[in-house]
Amino acid sequence: MSLTLTLAVDDLERTAQFYREILGQELESFIPLPGHPPVLLLHRAEATILFRESAALEGLHPALFQNLERHPRGVGMMLELSTEDLGPTLRAIARFDLHVPYEIDDAQHRRREVWLHDPDGYLIVLSEDAGGAEAGKSSKF
Repeated sequence: MSLTLTLAVDDLERTAQFYREILGQELESFIPLPGHPPVLLLHRAEATILFRESAALEGLHPALFQNLERHPRGVGMMLELSTEDLGPTLRAIARFDLHVPYEIDDAQHRRREVWLHDPDGYLIVLSEDAGGAEAGKSSKF
């Protein structure tokens, strides 16, 4: 089973810069249909995150956005992205002087995490798990 999340953003270029330059993620840009606004894709294993500009989404679903704009984006949601090495990301965070509200360096469990918000307020948890393949396994329900 695959998962696709669609996130509304104010500015695709700003979003692309954050995810590429700060988080080191590869993004794909495409136009879904002729005449439609571009979309950014972030592929991770069996999940895809679509970044679409708010104005375009509101044009497609105006009734939905009447209620959504009353609340901060991403309330109750966090996106966790794992990496082998947080070093480059931490240097980019420092270079761009970004606020990190939470950071974990748990040597006992061989896990590091950095929490920050993207330009649109979505909570991003970056994790470096040095525990190996066994640490990443989860049980099935």
